Amino acid sequence: MFEIRLKSHHDVKNLINKKIKRKLRTPLSYYKILNSSPKEKDGGIYIHTPYCDKICSFCNMNRKQLDNDLEDYTNYLIKQMEKLASKKYIQEKEFSVIFFGGGTPTIFKPEQLKRILSTLQNSFKLSKKYEFTFETTLHNLSFEKLEIMEKLGVNRLSIGIQTFSDRGRKLLNRTYNQEWVINRINEIKNKFSGLVCIDIIYNYLEQDLKEVEEDAKILTQLNVDSSSFYSLMIHEGSNLSKDLSEGKKDFDYQTERDKELHHKFLDVSLKKGYSILEHTKITSGRDAYNYIRNVHQLKDLVPIGLGAGGRVGNLELYHLNKYVTFYSPDSPLKRQLLFLSGLTQYHKVNLQDLSKICGDKYSVIYDKLIELNQKGYINLNENSYTYTLDGTFWGNNISALLVETLFNAMK
Repeated sequence: MFEIRLKSHHDVKNLINKKIKRKLRTPLSYYKILNSSPKEKDGGIYIHTPYCDKICSFCNMNRKQLDNDLEDYTNYLIKQMEKLASKKYIQEKEFSVIFFGGGTPTIFKPEQLKRILSTLQNSFKLSKKYEFTFETTLHNLSFEKLEIMEKLGVNRLSIGIQTFSDRGRKLLNRTYNQEWVINRINEIKNKFSGLVCIDIIYNYLEQDLKEVEEDAKILTQLNVDSSSFYSLMIHEGSNLSKDLSEGKKDFDYQTERDKELHHKFLDVSLKKGYSILEHTKITSGRDAYNYIRNVHQLKDLVPIGLGAGGRVGNLELYHLNKYVTFYSPDSPLKRQLLFLSGLTQYHKVNLQDLSKICGDKYSVIYDKLIELNQKGYINLNENSYTYTLDGTFWGNNISALLVETLFNAMK
């Protein structure tokens, strides 16, 4: 039914953007929103740090290797937060999600982190129960930084492990070996009272079943709160892509092999008590990953920093650099498709919620669900459906299929 596997929800969003071309607006549209009252009180904040002290071989994200002490960028973030804090829209919001992404946000010095986080606490009203995430690597997360972060509200860590395999870590240009990584995670769990979540990559070059099984076993033994699990995506511009194009490395991607490794990872982790949260994430039950729920539900996500993207009101924003920001409003149809994409990312999908999104075109979508059920991708019942193991593997393709079906029905 599917030929080329879509590996991320970003692939589905890219499909939507191809279907509905963006219309750009001037900064005035944004300023009008900031000077008005918000329609919804709840929202989120995304802060981007486009710097790393070591570049992963597979990465082509909006980042560059550190070549200064980040004092200028620290001051820039502080000024941006203080500027936003003066706006009526922000003053009347209550933020339940804060996410520091990158890059590597823990690359800042302890004193810089303290200033940034103190400004954030003073600039924005946080809800009583908020999720405050910091992306980090292990090697630059000192216990001094960890103490400052927790004291100033951080309650969730997203740690880029990628693999515990010594061979895999060397291939992906990760720092330190398996033993050190395991010990470090245990130390962090003992010193940090918040959630400890990790990222795992599978189907990297020449990975075998034993390596992916070991990754799943170790993360369950460490009792991490959740783990993303992505099949290796080789992006143009990454060091790994260059090595492959120059013949220095070889990778023959096979979908069946990808699925075999995917299923092995889930088989081990699910038997150890974890459950599937969405297509590419498992949870112990403690982590709800509210940041991505914010994204999927199209709630406000105020972007701060170079390379930061988000939305305010009905306006998507992307800060390309200090001087250029793109502003793009969502049409009603685009919002409908984005809501559909977001809802179908989760392991269990409520049919009543699906019906609300699809409106009078729901019967067309339901016909597709019957077909997917017959092919063994979902288990469809009266009130909901859940993805099978094969359905989880093809989950983003299924989301894309439903999006395309609704789009065609709406034309």
